[in-house]
Amino acid sequence: MERVRQVGAVALAGFAAVKGTAWRPRASLRLTGAGVEGDRRWCFVDVEARQVLRTVSHPGLLELEVRDEDAGLPVVHVPTGERAEGGPVPTGETLTCDYWGRAVPLALHDGAQAALASLVLGRDVVLAQAPPSAIVYAGGVSLVSTASCRAVGVDPVSVRASLVLDLGDEPFTEAALVGREVRLGSGAVVRPTAETTRCAVLGADALRRLTALRGALLLGVDGDVLAPGEVRPGDPVTVDGGP
Repeated sequence: MERVRQVGAVALAGFAAVKGTAWRPRASLRLTGAGVEGDRRWCFVDVEARQVLRTVSHPGLLELEVRDEDAGLPVVHVPTGERAEGGPVPTGETLTCDYWGRAVPLALHDGAQAALASLVLGRDVVLAQAPPSAIVYAGGVSLVSTASCRAVGVDPVSVRASLVLDLGDEPFTEAALVGREVRLGSGAVVRPTAETTRCAVLGADALRRLTALRGALLLGVDGDVLAPGEVRPGDPVTVDGGP
């Protein structure tokens, strides 16, 4: 009989509804075959360049916070207290944009969100909706452990993983989950496929510590959803098979 053992618990869950904006903790996540429902379904685009704006090139995106959503539509806040809400209106135009060398068809929208973002970013941008997981860099779901974040000296929020897991005091143990079936809560199952390579968004000091500790810019894992389900902080994390 295949062994099933609990290896930890979910500590935090969250995502950014608009690509590149501030990561927000959530009371629960819905995992689907495409990944985390609602995760980065929206983005701001440079229409002339046909590019999806990314945090690494446009750090001002982190000043934009989607605190709540009305029927899946983004409500964007900025530190000054201004907010842009109301349903973005589809223009009927689809623009194929570049995302890390990947051609992604995006549905362009009019609305107050783009106007506020343009003001903060100092450039004209348009709000667009993407197909599920189309502008997620790697796997549809990402995991990192609390111990790994402590070892690197970063707030788990800045890592922007779908799920932050408490797997004990030893850092980087999530790497051992690659290729395994990981059960989250009562029904969701994910299979990490690779460790996650980190970029400049994590911060220079954190990247130096990560390189010193691991010899590579690897922190957390990402992968695929094998079985859908709701996941909440406090849910058990169990692993099928293996020692």
